[in-house]
Amino acid sequence: MIYEKEYFPQFRESDHTGLIGANGYFEYFQDAVTAYMHALGKGNDTLPETYGICWVFTKYRLHIERRADYDSPLKLASWVENPRPSVRFHQAFTVSNGNELLAKGRMESCLCDLKAGKICTSQDIGYPAHADEGTPLDLPPFQRFPKAAEGMELCYTHTVRYTDLDKSRHMNNQKYIPLFLNAFDLDFQTGKQITDFEIHYLRQCFEKERISIWRARREEDFLLAGVKEDGTLAVQASITFWEEDGGHA
Repeated sequence: MIYEKEYFPQFRESDHTGLIGANGYFEYFQDAVTAYMHALGKGNDTLPETYGICWVFTKYRLHIERRADYDSPLKLASWVENPRPSVRFHQAFTVSNGNELLAKGRMESCLCDLKAGKICTSQDIGYPAHADEGTPLDLPPFQRFPKAAEGMELCYTHTVRYTDLDKSRHMNNQKYIPLFLNAFDLDFQTGKQITDFEIHYLRQCFEKERISIWRARREEDFLLAGVKEDGTLAVQASITFWEEDGGHA
């Protein structure tokens, strides 16, 4: 099954250019992949109450061809790449305008028992065995990030607040995206486009916890990390910027 939805972009989703950039695309990404499971009757809107289980989204990788404008509707699409997955689901995502692909991505997720805190299988929620498309997305595999934030520059510290939380009472995955975007100021962002953004969620963050945001420049991208007060890594990411007149930033 390929889930498709027509959507008109909204100005509230724009970045400093007035167009849809990385943060807006990640919102579409999350909307599309969760809507896919909702359409199957296996979304986080019902799983916790029905099975005591929820989806945990562990990794996202987004590639952007260009920012989107408001002249015409967009088509959001999502499907499960790996047929009949047992534990790890890989969901593909695309945004297109007519025949033009604007962005694409992949999400890795798994099922977790809310009380036991252990990984579950698709059979534990009666997941339909033949719903998945099984069509691979043309996108590189997820990266392997360093296991520590050594040699990185501290950008700022964020305290998790009520509006950061989701139904599971921990920080919503989407809320981490602006945390890393804010590691770069307007002067740096001006004249650039984010072409690739990958994020790995390692540990959940809860209300009143403080997360320090770190970054380090690599040859073709920036490595970023969110670190808890006890020094453990909560989330890691890489962002690739491209100068609008050509070349890596």
